[in-house]
Amino acid sequence: MPKEQEHMDFTGLVAWYLSGELSGQERSAFEELLQADPEKERLFREFKRTWEDAGKPGRADLTGEELYDLDAEWELLRRKLPQEDFGKVRKGRAAEIHGRSLFNYTWRIAAALLVGVVFAFAWIYATRLAGTEVVVAENEPVEVLLEDGSTVTINRDSRLRYRSRFGDAQRKVYLTGEAWFDVAGDTTRPFIIDAGGALVEVLGTRFNVNAYRDNPTVEITVESGIVALTSRQDQKDQVILRAGNTGTFHRQNKQLELIHGIDPNAVSWMTRELIFNETPLRMVAELIGKVYNTEVELVNPELSSCTITVTFKDQSLDAVLHVLEMTLDLLVTIEDDRICLDGEGCEDQ
Repeated sequence: MPKEQEHMDFTGLVAWYLSGELSGQERSAFEELLQADPEKERLFREFKRTWEDAGKPGRADLTGEELYDLDAEWELLRRKLPQEDFGKVRKGRAAEIHGRSLFNYTWRIAAALLVGVVFAFAWIYATRLAGTEVVVAENEPVEVLLEDGSTVTINRDSRLRYRSRFGDAQRKVYLTGEAWFDVAGDTTRPFIIDAGGALVEVLGTRFNVNAYRDNPTVEITVESGIVALTSRQDQKDQVILRAGNTGTFHRQNKQLELIHGIDPNAVSWMTRELIFNETPLRMVAELIGKVYNTEVELVNPELSSCTITVTFKDQSLDAVLHVLEMTLDLLVTIEDDRICLDGEGCEDQ
């Protein structure tokens, strides 16, 4: 790897490490990297000092209105750079840990550090970050109590960013992944969720937001209250969701969709209640994998046409598999941490 590219990758990791965006496994891998390379450890200490100095309270911390907008911050940084250097910055690419991209804005930050604007970056980013909480759920859901009394249950592989204290005008959070929201009522301050291109606004209600990055849609399921769904790009277009409704934002064409009805398993990841009604085994296996954080494989493709009607309420994974095994005459085995379902299959039903 060229030295310039290696430096960009390393500074990108530093930015993610200091901002708390790395998972526990990734943090451990990064710390091992520092221990193995004294020069990288020295650079890390320098960046960390700059980060901590710039993170002292400043004007940006006193507004209390909303979290930093990364695109806006990048534009601010771009105006501080000479155009010649900015062209170089645009050609950077982000580092990867274990094959996972560190997302679009990391290479922007890393390249900015590369062209010698460490202090500018640290002031812009860290002062906006001050007063901000970042909660990452890795292997198990995590429940968060916000200062306004709202509670958020964050699903696995998801992240929530929010101010430790909301401003007077609104309560805004940023979601990557999936979470269940129980929003405390406040008629003077709407609760806004920025969810990957979609904006969800409420005053007080209970609903689920599924906004994993690899999903083509952002999906909102409403249990109670009223929810307004808009596109971040065009906030004039709006869909109003009520209890029992599902709202969908299509990322590619930015279209909004209202569905009268909800998936009974939309929040099974949190309740562990699984409802199957003549459901194909392929879909059953997918949902079990999501709820119990495991991989379920159908060894015989003909099993996909098998259907089952059953309800599980907070059952263990072993209990669920036992019912499937007895009902559909399956052979259940575990291979390399994968649950394998095998059998003769079913006739088309």
